[in-house]
Amino acid sequence: TLSQVPVVVTSGERKWKVERHQLIVEDFESFDDADGHKLDLQSERALTGAILEVTTGKPTKVCLAAGHGEWEVGAYGDRSFDAVARELEWEKIEVEPFEIRKDPVPKSCDALFVVSPQRLYSEEEVAIVDTFLSSGGNVMLAFDPVLKNEALAKTGFEASLEARGIVVGDDLVSENDTAQQLPGNPGDLFLVTNLGTHRLVDTIRKRGGGFLVAVARSIDVADGSDTEVLFRTSPNAVAESDLDRALNRDEDNPTKPGSVPLAVAWEYVPPLGDDLKPVEADGPEPGRLLVVGDSDWMSSELLDNPQLSNIDLLSSSVGWLTQREALINIAPRKTNA
Repeated sequence: TLSQVPVVVTSGERKWKVERHQLIVEDFESFDDADGHKLDLQSERALTGAILEVTTGKPTKVCLAAGHGEWEVGAYGDRSFDAVARELEWEKIEVEPFEIRKDPVPKSCDALFVVSPQRLYSEEEVAIVDTFLSSGGNVMLAFDPVLKNEALAKTGFEASLEARGIVVGDDLVSENDTAQQLPGNPGDLFLVTNLGTHRLVDTIRKRGGGFLVAVARSIDVADGSDTEVLFRTSPNAVAESDLDRALNRDEDNPTKPGSVPLAVAWEYVPPLGDDLKPVEADGPEPGRLLVVGDSDWMSSELLDNPQLSNIDLLSSSVGWLTQREALINIAPRKTNA
């Protein structure tokens, strides 16, 4: 039997205790399973988080943008960030709300998450996010298609992202491949298995996993951009900008199907000088940017499903954005008790 504090991680004078409940968690919903109830084995994440905690000398913090109808910590229903916050807690990552108005993003924020804003960001507010990114901060933008007055609402980030070679689609994505759909949810909730080679998703791709997204919009890269597409739909999907046709599924005038990009990762690459060596920037190098055309992939029921790779995607995304590379390949496992 494990004691309440089975592991203590130390580095110099810094010490971090890892308690039993942080290593193994009983899945109470599985007690009636024929094969016995399950255990969540969190040890790899908990120990890695503890090691990073004592070696980096400071806590890692994700700031959650507020003020535009985004997901919130402590909220109820499908716009609650609580499930994500609980997962980040295993990796010793704090979550703190930050209302974007006039003040700059705090320097204590290792990453800023903007999750499903329902209202337009002003130019001044976008500039705050841009300043954070250009000064070495890391940003996740998760945009759902928001319908207003029978049209898709703008996010406010379109021009800023276009300057970085990223195009936010003015469309609704429908997955028409039945192998990627869930029964009863044609096109709305669908499986993504078409993954790129970026290290953020490389492990999931090699393992053969897939994750669910819902009611997505396209996120593409402009011609000539170095930005990488992280994952796409199947070749049978469509990105429909005609909302009437998209919502009513006009089969008489179908849109040409194709593999639709749903997420991109941007990272500053310094230009090369005449000696083919990277040119050193005068100030801090810009950080990292992840843009996803859906936020539902972070919902609690999808993160908790052991048959899906949604939790792997979250862990990898946070690891990449907070530049804690050791977390990119770590996700919880479930096993029979």
